[in-house]
Amino acid sequence: MPTSTEAEEHLRVIRSLMEKATIYRAVSAPTALAGGIAAMFVVAPPTRLVFDRLFQENSFHARWSLALFVTLLINTALILREARRRGDPLVSPGMRAAFRALLPPFLCGGIFFALFSAENIPAFLAIFYGLGLLATGHFAPSSICWLGWSFLTAGLALFCLHFTGFLVMTATPDLVMAATFGGFHLLYAVCTWPRKVPAVATGPS
Repeated sequence: MPTSTEAEEHLRVIRSLMEKATIYRAVSAPTALAGGIAAMFVVAPPTRLVFDRLFQENSFHARWSLALFVTLLINTALILREARRRGDPLVSPGMRAAFRALLPPFLCGGIFFALFSAENIPAFLAIFYGLGLLATGHFAPSSICWLGWSFLTAGLALFCLHFTGFLVMTATPDLVMAATFGGFHLLYAVCTWPRKVPAVATGPS
């Protein structure tokens, strides 16, 4: 039979996980919307024209680095705002747990992004991004896990299609990134955006 100390520890862990999930729900949809919009912005012809002139052969990496930076910046701002609203420290245990879970796959994704050509990047980034989202599954809402599985499945499919030569013939890296990182995030934002629950009348009918 568990002791009172063990019961208190279990309760603390459960409460911590619930708090982390609450924060994830508050920031995941707005962050996904920002990521989707950023993805569509960097593939727009005017943006591509400017970056092609400034960075030439590195235009793809520069544009998608900008999209990633903007998304991470907005995500950080939303997390900090939510932590301040709840009265939690800016670097809370929940944030540290999320960072530890996300660091390995995101670090690998960053290295692959820096070293590989544009044709290989969409598959690798989708795989590592999906693995990162799935790594937060023990304290994130189930919708994050579904998004992670979507990216992982799409990344593996892209990886297989790349070696058949199908993607080279039918889709550019920008188009694939827009469809996955742009489309998946916009769809996620639409499906999970917080909705107000109508008040239930308690008076006599």
